[in-house]
Amino acid sequence: MDRASIRASLEDKLWAATFLAAVGSDVLSGVVRYYTSMVGVPQAAYLPKLLMLAWVLLTLLKRPKGSHALIALYMVAQSFISFSHGVVPEAVAFWVWTVTPMLFALTAPPQALALLNGRLLTTGFVVLAVLCGTGILANSMMTLPWVGASVSVGGHNVRVAVSSYVGVASRLSGFGRDSASTGLMAGLLTTWLLMRTDKRWLQCALLAGAGAAIYATTNKTAPVALALVVGAHCLFSTMTIKRACLWATAFAIGFPLASFIAASAFNLSGTGYMTLPSFQDRMFNTWPILIEGLLKNNRIWLGLGPGGFGSASTYYESAFGFNVAYADNTVLYATASFGLLGAVALIVFFVRLMLRAQPVDRASWTMLLYLLFSCATTDICESIGCLLFLGITLAYLRQSALAREPQSLPMPTPFTPTAWRPRMPAAGALTVVEREAMLESPHDGTEALT
Repeated sequence: MDRASIRASLEDKLWAATFLAAVGSDVLSGVVRYYTSMVGVPQAAYLPKLLMLAWVLLTLLKRPKGSHALIALYMVAQSFISFSHGVVPEAVAFWVWTVTPMLFALTAPPQALALLNGRLLTTGFVVLAVLCGTGILANSMMTLPWVGASVSVGGHNVRVAVSSYVGVASRLSGFGRDSASTGLMAGLLTTWLLMRTDKRWLQCALLAGAGAAIYATTNKTAPVALALVVGAHCLFSTMTIKRACLWATAFAIGFPLASFIAASAFNLSGTGYMTLPSFQDRMFNTWPILIEGLLKNNRIWLGLGPGGFGSASTYYESAFGFNVAYADNTVLYATASFGLLGAVALIVFFVRLMLRAQPVDRASWTMLLYLLFSCATTDICESIGCLLFLGITLAYLRQSALAREPQSLPMPTPFTPTAWRPRMPAAGALTVVEREAMLESPHDGTEALT
């Protein structure tokens, strides 16, 4: 048994178990939704989310902070903006429901975060990674019963698993809900496990299996992000990966803006799509049209409000006159929801955290790099898996930023075969609990995957 598990309280263990169950609910979303509807209880599929919401509410009651009150006041103000645009209160509540996984992850106790690196939870992530890949393989050989099915929940028609195509190629969702979320989850689990084993053959096997599975989903974002992350892990120091995260943030901000300027200047909307059609559609249609719609009536400054944009709009329609269902870019998603002022505030907070966090937790910086590359062309705020891993990544980096003892920054070194193994953090930058947990593992305070 892990020493961290022995020291953890029941509350910490419940949080860790809920986190694993939430990741599993995303990996097996299509399966769970289909069979719970078959037995007449489709609401049971939302049990992990209900547990996460209960945790967030309990945390706010037990450990209230001044920052919680400020965030609540801001959300109330933004809700009135939603109401002024004709958005119904149910849509605002649905938006809160959508982002609950990230709030749950951000409110994790430190010891609960340590449990995620233990042998038991790592084994659970391995099982989920295998299930994710197995579902994609099964979907490539047969038609799964939940693909294309729908179920009625609360008077709304909810898709169990999406059946879509790129040209004549089917986009495989596997055991999940759609190919995009399945591909992203495969990349997330691969990145998480890659940083928690130092066995080269196991790393290669993991990457080979994940690469084949992600390729079968036809998702373009996940394989590109995973390839860039693997390259950075092999070639760069943790400090360089931190710098890459800052550059990836700038890329996610500037890419849709550049496409809007180009589309406005050269009228690219009529360009035919031959290669990477979905990506070209983002550049020539989705991003420019969304920005143009926000600029009308000065919606760009305060946004449409929570519930006015994203998946909530597919259940609670609003007459905005342009696409409000997706942005395919997380920065644009934030701008559409909270306006330019809100998006800038979120970016400043995010960049400030990255600048303050020390380059000691290589696993967290690598995961952040994957998420930042992914957010440039997807709405990771609509993915349960991305929200969960983004939340705990920010929680890990926040621990690093709050470390009191100063430490020297490692200098970048050229890549050698022995440099593939992540560096051991400076002991002075960690708490007593983290240092003791590190003694149990070969690197980064985590258990080796065996």
